[in-house]
Amino acid sequence: MTNSHLSTSLIAIIASILLTACQTDVSVNPKQKNTVTAQYQLNSLVSEIETDLDNAFRASIQALDMLGYFRTGEAYKDESVTIFSRKVGDEQIVLKITQISVEKVQIQIRIGIFGSLPESQTILSEIQDIILSQ
Repeated sequence: MTNSHLSTSLIAIIASILLTACQTDVSVNPKQKNTVTAQYQLNSLVSEIETDLDNAFRASIQALDMLGYFRTGEAYKDESVTIFSRKVGDEQIVLKITQISVEKVQIQIRIGIFGSLPESQTILSEIQDIILSQ
């Protein structure tokens, strides 16, 4: 095997390890006594919430507004909505809501390129509080 094939194989192995090994279960909302958890995957916080797409969308917009983020747009698809926002320092926040079933959605939050777990937890916690108070 030549050096170029060896280095290509090594890069592919390292990339696959990084992509599959970067998942961490995290607690989201201390007010709910650790009953809600999420996974931090590839710099994005991912959680499932029992509500419909419309309620999750409205709660997400309300949470982003309450936390002082500037919404820059939305992208709608059949089973999902993506909300784009900015924060101080001009980091992009992408919040994607995907309908899993009639009463269950998946929310994925990514902040900037490298992600921010604490900030993502704050946003998700606020969304969950709004949904639970409805």
